[in-house]
Amino acid sequence: MRTLRHPFLPCAAFLGLAGMASAQWTSNPALNTPIGVAANDQAVPKLGVTSDGRTWYGWFDGRSGAYTVYVQLLDAAGVPQFPANGLLVSSQPQSTSLVDWDLDVAANGDVVLVFTDARAGTDLDVYAYRISPSGNFVWGAHGVTLSTNGEFEPSPRCAVLDDGSTAFVWGRMPSSGTGSIRVQVLDAAGTPRFPMDGFGISGLTNERPGFADVVPAPGGAYIVSFLRNTASFTSPRHIKAQKFNSAGAAQWNSGTPISVFDASAVPIAYWPVVRADGQGGAVFAWHYAPGNVFQSFVQKITSAGAEVFPHNGVAVSLEAGVMKLEPAIDVVQPSGDVVVCFNRRNTSQSQWGVGAQRISAAGVRSWTDNGVVLEPLDSKNESFQRIVALGDDAICAWFDNPNTPIPDARIMAQRVNASGVPQWSAANVVVSSQAPTTAAKDDLEVVLTPSGSVCYTWDDNRSDPNGDIYAQRLNADGTLGAPPCPTPTVYCTAATNSTGASAHIGWSGSTSVAANSFTLTASSATPSTSGIFFYAPSSSAGTPFRNGFLCITGGIVRFGIVNTDASGAVSYSVNFGAPPTPTSQITAGSAWSFQFWYRDPSVAPGFSNTTDALRATFCP
Repeated sequence: MRTLRHPFLPCAAFLGLAGMASAQWTSNPALNTPIGVAANDQAVPKLGVTSDGRTWYGWFDGRSGAYTVYVQLLDAAGVPQFPANGLLVSSQPQSTSLVDWDLDVAANGDVVLVFTDARAGTDLDVYAYRISPSGNFVWGAHGVTLSTNGEFEPSPRCAVLDDGSTAFVWGRMPSSGTGSIRVQVLDAAGTPRFPMDGFGISGLTNERPGFADVVPAPGGAYIVSFLRNTASFTSPRHIKAQKFNSAGAAQWNSGTPISVFDASAVPIAYWPVVRADGQGGAVFAWHYAPGNVFQSFVQKITSAGAEVFPHNGVAVSLEAGVMKLEPAIDVVQPSGDVVVCFNRRNTSQSQWGVGAQRISAAGVRSWTDNGVVLEPLDSKNESFQRIVALGDDAICAWFDNPNTPIPDARIMAQRVNASGVPQWSAANVVVSSQAPTTAAKDDLEVVLTPSGSVCYTWDDNRSDPNGDIYAQRLNADGTLGAPPCPTPTVYCTAATNSTGASAHIGWSGSTSVAANSFTLTASSATPSTSGIFFYAPSSSAGTPFRNGFLCITGGIVRFGIVNTDASGAVSYSVNFGAPPTPTSQITAGSAWSFQFWYRDPSVAPGFSNTTDALRATFCP
């Protein structure tokens, strides 16, 4: 997707530019957070999350007059880490029309991207890139070539595996003859495990399998799903799957892909959904039209390749007279239940709504046979359902067009508990409102962060009819923006001092790193004496220390000396920007334990004492 020249800057230069970008998560659904708002078209957004809560965004970008690929990284507070409107990944020659692509995030925070371009000719070949959070192109300025041939190879997908490698899949669509699904694996350094173009999962004679996807399995294994044949409108578009070990050996059905769904064909150009089940198997969802009325189904395949639910799946809803389409799924851990969010329509497709369902690990519809109604059937168009499992709950989101057919889409969301009961406003939560009223939206993508917030990104026409990329963070309590800061807790024991009382630690201000207004306090210490607040990353049950107890551990760091007043009270304002040592920096998402140690000169043998302890987790 890009040109030979790469605008690579040293890390220091990136950091300097990033410091100019002060945007952060907003709580205003009419604003949201801009990701790519350059001239011309920005489209087909993707996102992924790091283990510490940063979010990667990628998209196709037409600011130069031809499509290129850009990425942006937001920290946990929503502040961009690269220049405004992102970091150019590739400007290699690209087609005038776009196919799909993919990204995933490695355990160390790197982002892996896979897409096609026409750098080697007019056909599409497949290329992979890996970029570190500092902007380093780990696999070189021009990435790794995964395929090079004269065939049409659209819409690659990828999955980072638990051994540090990444699996890539795509369809090879020859103009005539038999096609195949191609599979390649790159290690963390970008070295291919198989020859150029990868190995193939071949179709039957003259069939052209396509719409490939891949999810990880333990031990460097991976599961590939695809449609059996996409050659024509009448092709048997059955859902197939195969599991491969780290060496590329097929694991299921003696090497023959299993049939997940073969009762009929899924609709033309429809891409079934697959998710890893966390146990070495996978869960699949799709829709098709038995008897000309669309229905949605779910199937679970075990690590050994066995169907858990009846062949051709379990229907997500039996609601009479209502079509169910576009199912989105996630897997609840550790139960293995499947949560589903789907589109509801009347049989003439002139009314729309949104439903949700939970399918137990045994294949039972848990939220009644009809599921839960999140949006009633009415004249508002709803689409692009998305869902994430949050503990035992689920959060569904979707596009909502309140003035159908005027393109003024909103993004709505609702949290549903394990019993199927909505937890937020009966009117649902507005994630992005229609401001201005003609702001069409497209291609909603979602990821769950380690803190339990949900990040969304989408294509938005609010300020450019060609489309820009926006994002929003939705918290577990239904609020938008930076998550609420957790309240610190007091623990451990404070021994009696010479006044006959025990000294206690406290705090005031905010645990927000951005606010930088966190103050430690202590009361009932020895009056008019000196002491220090100190802290460490870990807490302990309390071991004898001087005349008190030491309740923190793991590399103790001291603040400066302070003096108690005539009542034995004292305070210390912590400056997050000036830590006592570089390794004791308090950052968003970090947790620390604090105590106060003070002189008590009239009491032997320790002549000093301590307060109880405070445990605080800091937020953006």
